[in-house]
Amino acid sequence: MNLTEISTVAAEFAARFPGIAGQLGPSHLTSLLDGASVLEVAAGRTLIRDRMPVDYLYFVLDGKLGVYVEEAGKSMRLNTINPGEWMGEISVLSGELLASATIVTDTGCKLVRIHHQTFSRLIAQDEVVAKVLLENFIELMAKHFRTPIANG
Repeated sequence: MNLTEISTVAAEFAARFPGIAGQLGPSHLTSLLDGASVLEVAAGRTLIRDRMPVDYLYFVLDGKLGVYVEEAGKSMRLNTINPGEWMGEISVLSGELLASATIVTDTGCKLVRIHHQTFSRLIAQDEVVAKVLLENFIELMAKHFRTPIANG
């Protein structure tokens, strides 16, 4: 992305993720988004497939996505991912880089995606980005564990 695109995406990101954007501050947010891309996906598309490789972290700017697990040939919906939420963090933190669920777009979606290698490099090079994102990962994972599973 060029600087104008980064500025536009930074404003959208800050609106959807005010806590993260505020903790990062403008310069660290720019560093995070410099290695990112924006992806627009139509409704009904599989973004991530359970137990398959995941290369990106995704931050949801707009749209809704369904979270499913496959068990004994059946698909069970666990949750909904809304604007202001993110996904792909479990594969990054586990080091396995494999999806723990299938993610399907319920509506058209606009996502900021960051490649795992870019994320790893940022964590190693920028102490502020590392601290903010890792703290938010932990908070997000705790929220997932506290959220009851939806009826399929």
